[in-house]
Amino acid sequence: MGVGQVEPYPHLCASYGKKKSMKAIFPIVLLCLSFLAHGQTLTVENAGGTKKTIYNRGGLSSFSVETRGKMEVSDDDRDIKSMSPDGYLEITKTVFGSKRRIVISATASGLKKEYYEGRTLVAWEPEGRKWLGEILPEIVRTTTIAAESRVNRFYRSGGVHAVLNEIRAIESDFVRAHYANLLVNVNQPAQNMPIIIAEVSDIMESDHYLAEFLTKNLKAFLPSKEAVRAVFLATGKMDSDHYRTEVIKEALYLGPGSQENVVAALEATSKMESDHYKTEVLTSLLRQSNLSDAILAEMINTTKGMESDHYRTVVLTKALSKPGLSSTSFQRALESVKMMDSDHYKTEVLTSLLGNTISPEVQAQLIAATSSIESDHYVTVVGKQILRKVPLTDEAFKNLLDEMTTHESDYYRAEFLKAALERPNINKSNLMAILITTGSIESDHYITDVLVTLAPTLRSLNDSSLKEAYRAAAKKIESETYYGRAIRAID
Repeated sequence: MGVGQVEPYPHLCASYGKKKSMKAIFPIVLLCLSFLAHGQTLTVENAGGTKKTIYNRGGLSSFSVETRGKMEVSDDDRDIKSMSPDGYLEITKTVFGSKRRIVISATASGLKKEYYEGRTLVAWEPEGRKWLGEILPEIVRTTTIAAESRVNRFYRSGGVHAVLNEIRAIESDFVRAHYANLLVNVNQPAQNMPIIIAEVSDIMESDHYLAEFLTKNLKAFLPSKEAVRAVFLATGKMDSDHYRTEVIKEALYLGPGSQENVVAALEATSKMESDHYKTEVLTSLLRQSNLSDAILAEMINTTKGMESDHYRTVVLTKALSKPGLSSTSFQRALESVKMMDSDHYKTEVLTSLLGNTISPEVQAQLIAATSSIESDHYVTVVGKQILRKVPLTDEAFKNLLDEMTTHESDYYRAEFLKAALERPNINKSNLMAILITTGSIESDHYITDVLVTLAPTLRSLNDSSLKEAYRAAAKKIESETYYGRAIRAID
């Protein structure tokens, strides 16, 4: 384990002294001691900017670094070249009770460098300089000490790739992210941003630090479409749906994405396992105002990969509320609906679709989609809504009647047929279809109920073919009482 690697819970050890309750302090102290006893690394930063890195190996040796202010190291990373006026560096190492320490501080006349063995101050030359030269290269690569000066140095000598090579050589994602943030802010030309994003996303192992790097620098990336696309592509390399969603949503919030970027975001979304996070991303995308119908159709198509009917419904209903959807988008939505298990959610999506103007082709597919609803109650709810909201062709009207009467309940068949009779601008073809369908009802009570409801309309039309079809349907009634009631209603 290298110096400066940040382990979990360091903030607890940093803040334990601020707590007033000994009951609160004691378990935190034990936690910190446990870290030290097992050779862990803790990094503590306070509000004053002091950073302390503690490294312990098995309790037999310890290594600590304390810094304050900015500093610059020599080109070979073996010496401290300069410090800010408030600069301070202390390095301490203990091995089997033998302690060595270096203290370097900024003074008005330059750097003051001291070397101690135990408590004894030893001349800086040659032992102090030699020991610093041995340990400093590892320190600067495993902490953020002198990071800014090192990034500037590498950038001056070899440009963006030289800095990226150094980031690749660093083992800690915490330190890598710090260097990457500094690199983004070295007055970078826009064409370098996609390179930096792609390389850093390949180097980083931690989704947390990668997400932190991407979101922190989004404002610097947004001016370049290529950089924003690289951000979305980088999320596809993450394992965590949470962090992937965090980055995509923040990018979409800060600036509307181009069609290319939306496609990249969809590609990243398709790799998610969580329906919850898929829904968060897709609903964020649906807030974009510049989505083409092809993109909307693809977003709707993405819902087919969701296992949760609830989340699928959330996305589909939002997508279907978009104006001007094409037949392709509606078809994709209907295909997704048929894959659902819940009749309740199927009904919710299908009824939300009815607020749109749909073509005869989509009408046919909509009616076919109702066949996937097993519940007589829910299929009747959908059927009635179709009757009220969709200007059906005569063929579609007949197909809908056929579909509605395939279910078992005569009560719901009759309810639907009576609702069909209330349809505005109902014509002779529609009435004939209703009469023929009425004959499929098995219950004398419900077939009579439909015919009696239909009779006043037929009397007003005085069409012989319709009256003949009415009497043909009435002949299927076995009860003389119900049959008589039906015939009296037409005469």
